[in-house]
Amino acid sequence: MPGFIDVHTHYDAQLHWEPTASPSCWHGVTTVLTGNCGFTLAPAHPRDRDWLAQMLSRVEGMAPEALAAGVPFAGGSFGEFWDGLEGRLGVNAAGYVGHSAVRRFVLGEAASERHATDDEIRAMCALVRVALAEGAIGLSSSQLEIHLAHDRREVPSNHAAPAELIALAGVLRDVPGVALEFIPRSYLEGYSEADRATMLAMARAAGCPMELNLLTPLPAAPDGWARSLEFAHLAASQGLALHPMFAANRLSAYFALDSTFLFDELPVWRDVLTRPTAERAARLREPAVRDALRADLRNARSFYPYWPLVVCDVVRDPAHAAWVGRTVEDLARERGQDPLDCYLDLSLEEDLATTFSIHRPPDRELTDATRRLIRDPLVSAGSSDAGAHLLSLVGVDYTTRLLAEHVPETLPLEQAVAKLTGIPAARHGLVGRGVIRPGAFADLVLIDPARLAAGRTRLAADFPARSARLVIDADGYVATIVNGRVLLEEGRHTGALPGRVLRRGARDHPAPGERPS
Repeated sequence: MPGFIDVHTHYDAQLHWEPTASPSCWHGVTTVLTGNCGFTLAPAHPRDRDWLAQMLSRVEGMAPEALAAGVPFAGGSFGEFWDGLEGRLGVNAAGYVGHSAVRRFVLGEAASERHATDDEIRAMCALVRVALAEGAIGLSSSQLEIHLAHDRREVPSNHAAPAELIALAGVLRDVPGVALEFIPRSYLEGYSEADRATMLAMARAAGCPMELNLLTPLPAAPDGWARSLEFAHLAASQGLALHPMFAANRLSAYFALDSTFLFDELPVWRDVLTRPTAERAARLREPAVRDALRADLRNARSFYPYWPLVVCDVVRDPAHAAWVGRTVEDLARERGQDPLDCYLDLSLEEDLATTFSIHRPPDRELTDATRRLIRDPLVSAGSSDAGAHLLSLVGVDYTTRLLAEHVPETLPLEQAVAKLTGIPAARHGLVGRGVIRPGAFADLVLIDPARLAAGRTRLAADFPARSARLVIDADGYVATIVNGRVLLEEGRHTGALPGRVLRRGARDHPAPGERPS
C-alpha cells in the first residue's frame, strides 16, 4: 500500500538528530507534516531562537537539553531552516509556517502581551508570503489556554484578535497546494459562537482546506465532539473544507510534575508547576497550597473523572519499584493518606520525576463515537501529535490500530488506507504521494496483515543529552520504502536516508533514475 502521511506532527526539532521520525516510521509513516499549532523555530531572529526553543520545550514537552544539543539552527528564514535538513532525512517532511514564530518575529516581546496593530498585521502577512514562496505548505495557529510558554505567559498566537487570524489566513488564497491548520480555544465544547464565526471567516479568506483538532467524547463535554462534527458539515454546506481528526489510538497520558502540561487548564496548578523546580517543590509541600490544588482539580474538564485510575508507571529510585503498576488510590489507602497528598508525596520523594499514567477505560459511547468519526468523509486520520509531549503522550499507533482494529468492521481496507494516504496527500498538495501508479513517488509500505499490531508503550532514553521519550512499538511492517529505497526492514533502519524536504511548488514527479511505484 502507499506510505502513510501523518498530517499533525511536531518533528521540526527531532528530524535534526533522528532522521527517520521514529516511532512514526515504525507504524508505516513515510511523510510527516510538521509545524502544527503555530509552533515552529522559523522564521526567527537569531536573538529569538532560544526563546522559541524554550517555548517548544514547555508547550510541546520537548527536553530543553535535547533541543540545545540537537538543533543547530541559529535563526533565519523558514527556507533556511529547511535548507539545514536537505539530504539528511529518512522520511519525507513538509512544514507549516507557525503563527507564534511569525508573531514573535514582527512584534518581539509584545507578541506575548497584546493585539497587533494594522501595520504589524501587514508585516506578518508579508512574512507568511515569504515562507510560502520558500516552500511552506500553509499556515498553522492555535489559541488553547493550556498553551503556556516557559515565561508563564500564553504563547504569542493566543494574543491574536480575530482580524489578525483572518488576515493571515487570507494570504493563502489562490496559492495552490496549501492548507490552514487551527485549533480554537473552545474546541472541547464544540466551538463557541465567537470561535465559529472566526473559523468560518478564516476558511472563507483562505479558500483552502482547514485542518482542525481531534474529536473524542470527554466526561466534561460529552457532546462536544458531535457539535464540532455538526459544525464541520455546516461549513461544508457553505462550500468550506473543515477537517477535524479522529483518534483510532488508545487515549492515555503520562505525566511527571517536573515537566507536565496536563494541568495547565487549572490556574492554581499552572501557577505552581510553572515555577522554578526548587520553588515548585517547596510550594507543593505547603498544606494551604495542597488544599487549593485539591479544590482546583475538581474543576478539571478532562482529568478529574479519571483521578482514581492514575497509575504509577516509572520510578527513578529502584527502592520504589513496588509502586509501579499500582493506582494512587491504592497506595494512598495503604499509606493512610488522601489520594492527592499521596500523589504529591510520591512525586516529591523522587524530585518530581515519578511518572504516572492515566488510561481511559473503553466504553460503548467512546467506541460508537470513534467508529462514526472514522467513517465520516470530512474527518481526517491524524491524532499522533508526534514529536511533541515526549513524556506525556504517544499517539503514533493510530495508523496501525486503524488497519488492525477497525478493518473491516468500521471501514473496508481500501477506504482505511485512503484515509492514511491519498486523502491527506490531496488535501495538502502532495502530488505524486499517497498513491500507487506509474510515475508516482515510490513511498510504499509492505505489511503482514496476520501480524499487524501496535505494541507496548515504553520509555526510551535515546535522545541528545540522554533525554527520554515515550515510544510505542509495532509489529507486522515487513518493509517501509521511501522514494524507492528501503528505509526499514521488519522495523529496523537500513541506514538509508532517502527522504526529502517537500516544499510547496517544487517538482511533483520522480527524477530520472528514481524507481516509480
